[in-house]
Amino acid sequence: LYSAFIIENQSYVDMSMVVRAAVYEFVAYERMLKKSKKNKSKEKLPMVHILVFYTGERPWNAARQLSELVEVDERFKSYFHDYQMNLIEITGNTSYNFNEEDVYNLFYICRSIYDQPIYEEKSNSFGLVKSSVLKVVKTLTDVEWLDLEELEEKEDIEMCEAEKRWLEVKSKEWKAEGIELGIKQGIEQGIEQGIEQGIEQGIEQGSENNRKEMYQTMVDKGFSISSIASIFSVSEESIERLLMKA
Repeated sequence: LYSAFIIENQSYVDMSMVVRAAVYEFVAYERMLKKSKKNKSKEKLPMVHILVFYTGERPWNAARQLSELVEVDERFKSYFHDYQMNLIEITGNTSYNFNEEDVYNLFYICRSIYDQPIYEEKSNSFGLVKSSVLKVVKTLTDVEWLDLEELEEKEDIEMCEAEKRWLEVKSKEWKAEGIELGIKQGIEQGIEQGIEQGIEQGIEQGSENNRKEMYQTMVDKGFSISSIASIFSVSEESIERLLMKA
């Protein structure tokens, strides 16, 4: 049995996705039909399936089949061809039961990349994973820690090695995020300190103006600079300097 599968990665909810999926599917049939005519083949076309892998953070709330998007009149319902899209949500509270171990591994690894750490203390040990499974993971997620050249060379990959690479990549990301957060917090703290400093400077400036006004009043009333300095226990130079300020 030959069957064609089209994989579409979707990172955000798209209201038109069900229509797009139908277009992709029937365009594939059209291309195969043209090819079969060129070869003058009388054989039937293989089946085409499109799988939409949704990796967005929020749950999929758009149409999954055409009837959810189209206002179908009951009088013509029997003539309406309702197209249903094969949507697979990688993230979110979704659960799928897979009988095939390879399919289970594929889905779990993809979901771990998008939704949770692939390495957890209580996580199941993968052991050896087929390189063909990891090739699909690489295609779907394009993670750095999977090397396509290595996958081409080996049939199976030890998953713990892949986990170590994942941790190395994530640790760099976490470090970068930590530095960025530290800089942000430093800026915020600097702004806060700047405001406090500004208030303190304002208070000091206000206090200085009050002292200047008081000293000037006393001078106007006949007090000498030396006597003012003696009364307030300050230097004569500081009083003169303050009085000279504009």
